[in-house]
Amino acid sequence: MSHAHSPVARLALSFAATASLAVATVVVSESWFWAKLRPGDSVLGFASTVVAYGLAVQVVRFVAQRWRVSATGPGAWRRILLLGALFGWLVEGGIVTTVIDDLPLTISWTGLAWHALFTVLVGWWWIPRTLDRPARGSVWRLAAVGASVGAWAAFWRFEEGATSSIGEFAAYVGVTTVAFAAGLAGWWALRHRAAPGLPGTLTALLLLAALAVLNAIENPLTLVGPALVGLAVLALITTAPRRFESAPTDAAPEPLAGPTPWRALGRLAVIPVVATPVFALLTSAPDPIPTGWLFYGITVPLATVLFVVAWVGARRRTTANARE
Repeated sequence: MSHAHSPVARLALSFAATASLAVATVVVSESWFWAKLRPGDSVLGFASTVVAYGLAVQVVRFVAQRWRVSATGPGAWRRILLLGALFGWLVEGGIVTTVIDDLPLTISWTGLAWHALFTVLVGWWWIPRTLDRPARGSVWRLAAVGASVGAWAAFWRFEEGATSSIGEFAAYVGVTTVAFAAGLAGWWALRHRAAPGLPGTLTALLLLAALAVLNAIENPLTLVGPALVGLAVLALITTAPRRFESAPTDAAPEPLAGPTPWRALGRLAVIPVVATPVFALLTSAPDPIPTGWLFYGITVPLATVLFVVAWVGARRRTTANARE
């Protein structure tokens, strides 16, 4: 849908769309990862994290539009995952430098194994598509997300020797789920009103590049991060559709399903409703249970393999379509 707006209004709308998606992103990437309030956490801290993540989200939105990443169609998950790799490595190798903390493990953890799989493939794409389903068919899928959130949160008892009370966790996961829903609602309302523009994207790129330079001055090994970002961009370029129907810029697809009727967002309540008893059950065990090891053991190799499979599979499909 095309909307007539002044350049300033378009920039403001695009900024608001990016900010909304960044809010939902921070919930999955940070809030559900840490699964509790940490010392020093505050509303201002959450806002500053949204700003930082917004830089990566803006770049990813632009790349998604420029190289035609779509949420629909056969095998759509492949290019969504490649986009998730770009986002994950921008965050872990650009905004922060955790990608070099424990090489080669940290090439996948957390850039691929958490951000690409959970934040983008699940949070940006799979959950919204699930909300597009009839209520009965979507509840068990959201319950699986809730169970994962609860099981991961219980890991902090093993990792740190202490954890939140059940009431504190229930309140925490409930509030963050509301924030996730609000981010999705804002994104659905705004994303088609203004495409991610070049001025905002260049600003984000310059800020990310400045961070990369400062990090490289301190430790040249951090250049692994930008190199991985380049690899993800290459994967998206080489798998871009070679033929597609021309469409106005505003109508180009972006990698998030929807817009879903806002009333469907109420189903997200299943996540804290399921996460809380799972967390309670696991943390009530006499000894801490290393549930996080299951996440590590499965997602680190799986995400790496899926990145290769997604790239090869999407490339083959692009080549086959070009020959038709």
